[in-house]
Amino acid sequence: MKSREIACASILAALASLLTLSGASTVLRMPPPFSYLVFDPSEIPSLIAYLLYGFKAGVLVAILHFIFLLFRGEFVPIGPLMKFLAVLSMIIGFHLFKRKTREFTRVLISSVFRALVMSIANFVLLVTLFKMVVMVVNPNFTIGLVIVLLVTAAYNIVHVVVFDYPIAKLIVYKLRGIKRKSV
Repeated sequence: MKSREIACASILAALASLLTLSGASTVLRMPPPFSYLVFDPSEIPSLIAYLLYGFKAGVLVAILHFIFLLFRGEFVPIGPLMKFLAVLSMIIGFHLFKRKTREFTRVLISSVFRALVMSIANFVLLVTLFKMVVMVVNPNFTIGLVIVLLVTAAYNIVHVVVFDYPIAKLIVYKLRGIKRKSV
């Protein structure tokens, strides 16, 4: 990575951290019992770094924000780890089909990849640590688990397709426009 890319990734990681500190990362929370699902704008800087500078920059922003969340995040260490997995899987999903597919297809692939990764992670947590969340949804554990995993998967798909990607793409478009005008 070039020093400019590292500097921009660091600035974007700082922005992600400021969004977390500002409380913006908790404003768009799903209703209980799904209140652990949050439409979090602090994920957008990682995607901006990926779109501007590539895979390594996007991952660097995600790692730096993860480290910050270990000190200031909610439900440490599980919350920060789940956030990191969500952002990393989204970036990997975009990167896997970088040159072979249309943009909208890449967005869908990224969102589905994220949903799969997060469904597996949530399954492990729900079965081992958070059985009560499942039981609140439905007294039959299996039915409750299926419902929670389906809602979580749908949330992850919507988070990428409707929230993260459109906002990041708009910001990147504006940044590239500013760069062209200043040259």
